[in-house]
Amino acid sequence: MKQGHCTIRYLALKTTPIMRNPDIVKWLLAFVFSVSGAHSAAQNYTARSPSEAQTVEFASENCTGYWTPDYQCQALKVKGLLFQPQGSWSSLVVASHGAQGVDQRLFEYADALTQNGIATLVIDHWTPRGINMRSMTYSQATARGGTTSSIATDIVWAAAHARATYPQIRKIGLIGESMGAMAAVQLSKQRMVDLFATKLAPQPFELPLTAMVGLYPACAERVKGERFVDIPFLILSGEKDDHTLAKDCLDYEVWVNERGGRLKTILVPGAHHDFDAPHALEYRPRGQNVSKCLNIVDDKTITIVATGKVLPNTLAGQIQLPRECSSWGLRSGHGANKFVAVPTWLAFFKAHLGH
Repeated sequence: MKQGHCTIRYLALKTTPIMRNPDIVKWLLAFVFSVSGAHSAAQNYTARSPSEAQTVEFASENCTGYWTPDYQCQALKVKGLLFQPQGSWSSLVVASHGAQGVDQRLFEYADALTQNGIATLVIDHWTPRGINMRSMTYSQATARGGTTSSIATDIVWAAAHARATYPQIRKIGLIGESMGAMAAVQLSKQRMVDLFATKLAPQPFELPLTAMVGLYPACAERVKGERFVDIPFLILSGEKDDHTLAKDCLDYEVWVNERGGRLKTILVPGAHHDFDAPHALEYRPRGQNVSKCLNIVDDKTITIVATGKVLPNTLAGQIQLPRECSSWGLRSGHGANKFVAVPTWLAFFKAHLGH
């Protein structure tokens, strides 16, 4: 248990007799979130209009088969929208979307950040790859390069482009939601740094990020022998998320920090998946649910923990994984206050990036 880590402390208390009372559990969750700085007076944000932004285009790659013998890449042009605060600025946050693509919430992130002097670059990862997750499965997207590692690749190239184009930038952060948050998970891994170091050799490579925030990611991958980078990383998971489980992310914090990382996971009381989405909470029967996709990866295999099914660690195995472990139906959407998590992640960025 870490000193001052309220969420881990809550899980430890849950085993005591008093914690078998669900009303007390709910009260303590609310208290935990309030002391983390997130349960302050509600503040609304307005989605910034794309017409207010500057279009940014940068060179990236579309890759498949990451960390397998099938790994290959093609050059790709990716676009983003840069929202700048009033006055001078020196900090930038890259904002990456989830499976649905760019939507209103990313422009609300831009509003919250630019109000606090931090520029925001909203990236569209899917359009250049021809991906539409409203009509595709995760397996179909994987075959086209629509993966969290591809999103992570875009982020690295976007940050490099931003530094070269805007010399006033001193620090860069990342905020990702769902699959975008899982890209942050990928970027926290030493093997992603090593991959880029190999690509760019003999030029030196250093991960161009100072701090990362992941909103409701699936913390479902454990790679044997992996190490993590020492960069502040905050995950916010919905207590009631039935798609990307909060428990997996709480467990993942321990996994990461024992292997060199600096991750803090906080539960959002009563929240479900997409707790800051444009739509209110609803049941989506055709939502592809990955709650049973926790897997263990080594050089040659991918093992699904829930079933023991073993797949080859190849592009074909990566494509097959969601078919084997996912189901259909999940709850998604915001509750009474869709900005409930903003004060927490905004304070995190202000502490690590300044403005």
